[in-house]
Amino acid sequence: MGGDCFIYGSNHAKMPRRDVVERALGIVDYVLLEGLSVRDWRELVRRDWRTVIVVVGLLTYFKILRLLTKAASLYYRLRYGIEFRGDMRYVAELARRVGKCVEMVDEDLLSIYERNREVFRPRLVLIPLVLLLCFVVYGLWVTAVGFLIGHYAQATIWLTSILLTIVVIPLILIAPFINTAMTIRDAKLINRVQELINQRHKVLIVRGKGHVKYIVNELRRLGIECEDLS
Repeated sequence: MGGDCFIYGSNHAKMPRRDVVERALGIVDYVLLEGLSVRDWRELVRRDWRTVIVVVGLLTYFKILRLLTKAASLYYRLRYGIEFRGDMRYVAELARRVGKCVEMVDEDLLSIYERNREVFRPRLVLIPLVLLLCFVVYGLWVTAVGFLIGHYAQATIWLTSILLTIVVIPLILIAPFINTAMTIRDAKLINRVQELINQRHKVLIVRGKGHVKYIVNELRRLGIECEDLS
């Protein structure tokens, strides 16, 4: 393991590989983490009510992610006796123990809105969304009738399908936002990495797996080789 830049593609509801992260921490000075801020969502909706669809999708997505993280935390606690509160917090705690500088380098909703307002106004996504909502309403009716007339197996299948659909809906709501906003968010990170490298620091980036390829390619275009540790 050599060089000045390293990147680890993480799964947010799964503990990063400690051995890989600790080897990188033995080399780098700075650790740059992901953390999209949605705390300003009320101000965003007040400013432009048309953003509400994406905002609701994002808030639901993060709620689901928190539930998955809690489930993962229970698993790690029971099996390994380890407290896990999310991948970024886990890496941050490891980094601070060995005296590394930790920075959350990401955007907030208002900043993304100012750069590209159209990403908050989905159009084609409304068609599948309406169809899914119709399916949910119909499915609830079929489920209720099934339980009332004693068709429990069929009703259970419908209920399971409805729950899975409800989980999928937020992903459809935010898919266009995620794809476009990712470039905006990663641009801020790339600028910070370039700044630190120019100051002769060594950097570890921890980002969701979906970010890694773009970041590595953009840094290479700028003359910075970033080793993928995933």
